[in-house]
Amino acid sequence: NRLGFLFNIYSMKFLKTFESYNEDTLIIVDVQKSFKKYFSEMYLNELKKYCNNFQNVYQIWDNHVDGKQVDKDYLYHDEPDIHHNHKDLYKFPNQVDLIEKRYNYDVDADFYKKILDKEVYQKISDMEDRKELKKGDIFPTKEDTYIVYIGNNHQWYHCPKKLYDLLTSLKDKEVTIVGGADSECLEDVVTTAERLGVKIKRDYKYIYTASSCPI
Repeated sequence: NRLGFLFNIYSMKFLKTFESYNEDTLIIVDVQKSFKKYFSEMYLNELKKYCNNFQNVYQIWDNHVDGKQVDKDYLYHDEPDIHHNHKDLYKFPNQVDLIEKRYNYDVDADFYKKILDKEVYQKISDMEDRKELKKGDIFPTKEDTYIVYIGNNHQWYHCPKKLYDLLTSLKDKEVTIVGGADSECLEDVVTTAERLGVKIKRDYKYIYTASSCPI
């Protein structure tokens, strides 16, 4: 009968959707138009297909394209304004949220001094002087955010509150990460996530660098 026929159709659609989710969470870092010289159109298309394997896709994007006078809302708010239609963004299948960030290259404790308690600032400065800082060392700011020592192409990473909250919610869970650039912005997010207890799995087929793209 017609009711049974419709039930079978919806059951098949449900099963097809369920079967496409091999894993739960995917984080995509910096796959945006301003970085497209580092990855190919084929890479982008294959990454979009890859997203269908995940139930929850989070796009982490860098706002450096907005210039030097960036609204700090993204850093300190639990739910900053989301730029769904930002000109630099692609839309990915199963994307559940956008999280804005920013990177800094060669900065030290003085760069963050105004947002650090005196004790925290002095501790970091002393550790810098004694070369005791280790990758993943994390310190609170007065703004309820955290700075993380990366010690790579980027020395420090200032983790936005929204990203911090996401990563703490994923503690002890296995999360796949892709995007780029490896050893730079990707490393900022990976180091922070692992320090917060997330079980990060890199899928190198979808990780680009400043000098190479896997697809």
